[in-house]
Amino acid sequence: MNGPVRVVVVGMGWAGREIWLPRLIAHPAFEVTAVVDPAAGPGDTGVPLLRDIAEIASGTVDLAVVAVPNHLHVDIAEKLLARGIPVFLEKPVCLTSAEADRLAEAERAGGAVLLAGSAARYRADVRALYERTPAVGRIRHIDVSWVRARGVPDSGGWFTQARLAGGGALVDLGWHLLDSVAPILGPAAMAQVVGTVSDDFVNTAGAQAGWRDDLPVGGSGAAGGDVEDTVRGFLVTEDGVSVALRASWASHGARDVTLITVEGSAGVASLRCTFGFSPNREGGSDLTFTSDGETTRVPFEEEQIGAEYDRQLDELPALLGDSAMAGRAVADARRNIGVIERLYACARQDVSNHDASREYQMDRRITGLTEDTSGAGTLDHPRSVVVFDLDGVLVDSTEVMREAFSIAYAEVVGDGPAPFAEYNRHLGRYFPDIMRIMDLPLAMEEPFVRESYRMAHLVPLFDGVPEMLHTLRERGLRLAVATGKSGPRARSLLSQLGVLELFDHVIGSDEIARPKPAPDIVLHALELLGAEPDSAVMVGDAVTDIESAHGAGVAALAALWGETDEAALLAASPDAVLRKPEDLLALWPAGTVD
Repeated sequence: MNGPVRVVVVGMGWAGREIWLPRLIAHPAFEVTAVVDPAAGPGDTGVPLLRDIAEIASGTVDLAVVAVPNHLHVDIAEKLLARGIPVFLEKPVCLTSAEADRLAEAERAGGAVLLAGSAARYRADVRALYERTPAVGRIRHIDVSWVRARGVPDSGGWFTQARLAGGGALVDLGWHLLDSVAPILGPAAMAQVVGTVSDDFVNTAGAQAGWRDDLPVGGSGAAGGDVEDTVRGFLVTEDGVSVALRASWASHGARDVTLITVEGSAGVASLRCTFGFSPNREGGSDLTFTSDGETTRVPFEEEQIGAEYDRQLDELPALLGDSAMAGRAVADARRNIGVIERLYACARQDVSNHDASREYQMDRRITGLTEDTSGAGTLDHPRSVVVFDLDGVLVDSTEVMREAFSIAYAEVVGDGPAPFAEYNRHLGRYFPDIMRIMDLPLAMEEPFVRESYRMAHLVPLFDGVPEMLHTLRERGLRLAVATGKSGPRARSLLSQLGVLELFDHVIGSDEIARPKPAPDIVLHALELLGAEPDSAVMVGDAVTDIESAHGAGVAALAALWGETDEAALLAASPDAVLRKPEDLLALWPAGTVD
């Protein structure tokens, strides 16, 4: 890139105004051409002010730094990327896995790179810890925590409102911690995630952050926050490394302290410091290495508070021009938000399971059972998890699928009627698998997916499904979707229909090793939810759903309200039959779970 990077800063809140704008103005590698904020005053920044990102002229910017409230991150980044404008996105990069899918699609469609990442990785002490980590040998365990004494941000404002922030200390401080230990852990996925959250301080006077110029020192204690101020989690990677994580906006401590300890087969590296801008911090950073009973202090260059942001800017121009960066920010974000979603899901279940006043009794009656159900019977074990198929159970997608299949057939195969009836008999399986079974070209997948996305707005939820889902959640059930669709398509559709947030997890056939009728997708749902098979039911409208449920040891419920082959479905020996969505509620009458 010839000359400085032309950059716009989107958002003049505290982060944009205090962290990014002054550093970008002072950095020789950047030229700030404008700021974007509908509420900023015209003389507030000393650079041209735009009211909307639509006012950014094409070809006038090389990078947009997005520093807006959390709930706007993906909406704004998505629009900029779609216009071909590279984006650096403040943490949290996204608030859900579905939002990560949207960013990935926008990055691909616009051909512009998305950059992100916590500045904590760029701290001198953290980098010194990374350099020392190989000396610990094979890593066994990591302790990572960021505990503030008094640091609830903007109490009563958007930071403490779940619908605007996406969460509390876990989304805010926890994202930094997860990002900081990611280079140490490597690419291994998280096999187990458990955790709890608490809110002892979030609405307490005097627990607010005292270092931000837009807040009174000591805080106003404005009530109304509905997020956690503390999360405690325990994670285990697929290769057996355990991670104890804690993030707290406030505590009973006297100082704001960040700790990262890496234990290995040959030693222990430990960093004690304070992340962020708090003045109530430890006196400098301390990095030590311990082996065979001997502890030595590891030297590194001390730096000013906030220097990590300058160092991050030093490296941004090179990253901006590196083609290998495409998709990397989204991949990192998927990992972080995946852990965050699982921690929240576990915490919600923990609250449900530990109310001493609750009795978990399954009502043995289920409506819709008749004498001709081929032996389908009632359930006899308390259940707390419902896994749904998508097409034919939650959404009435038959007509859209028929049209998309016909178009794909015409484009790839040619003239003649598309064999949709045969395709329909294989529903529940992954589309490429159906193509192999039918001996049709795999090239049909691209136009089928394209047309399915194009017509997604024509797909409705079945009557009674929204009410059924809301009631199940109100009664304390955890919900998941296990579908033959790809994960991004399923999450996009459910988001468009306004029900995605009712599900703890939505899993597509492209996200497991063996799609239905193998049990993998149901077992994966149970793993993500931390549930045992005898605590779950699977609701499906296809034989593949029943087989997948039975293979996973889960009770299989046949849904008969869509276009399904009832005789074949009943012959597969479901455990119970549902003739309308509200029949499912009879398993959990009001008061038995909530």
